Amino acid sequence: MRRRTLLRWIASLGGAIRFSGLRAWAQTAGFPAAQEETLAALAAVVLPSELGPGRIRDIARRFERWVREYRPGAKMDHGYGFTRLRTKPLSPAPAYLRQLESLRPALLNGDAASRHQAVEAALEEAKLTDLPRTPDGRHVALDLMAFYFRSSDANDLCYHAAIGRDLCRGLKGSDNPPRELR
Repeated sequence: MRRRTLLRWIASLGGAIRFSGLRAWAQTAGFPAAQEETLAALAAVVLPSELGPGRIRDIARRFERWVREYRPGAKMDHGYGFTRLRTKPLSPAPAYLRQLESLRPALLNGDAASRHQAVEAALEEAKLTDLPRTPDGRHVALDLMAFYFRSSDANDLCYHAAIGRDLCRGLKGSDNPPRELR
């Protein structure tokens, strides 16, 4: 067998073998694609204004990263007392892109009141009333809120103190109250 024949045969295997994990990664790697500006406008609507534009944009970027790094089929912690192993569902990125596309005109062209109204109407149309414990893929606005409001940063903002709920801290200094945020 000649080397060229062998190389052609190996190259043709790439089309015959399914790389489902690679394909799933490729589907989410482009999020938010052309909707980056829309996602930033959505973040400005659903996140607390006291964060300021810089921190709101930073949270939107962290959410983008979370969506891009989402791995469908990844094993999830089963929790205490639950013996059934669970896996993550399909990536929410395609649904998020459709939802951002439908919100785009209102978020980029309207005033503050019409932006709030458009997001509220989208959530009502989807019949979503409760904030999920973690982003669950039902709606990009709700998941962006869950991503932030269930975070350690939101907890710190709520209490105006550097509590660091989800940070691993040692016992040293645990008898002192957390420092106040300014």
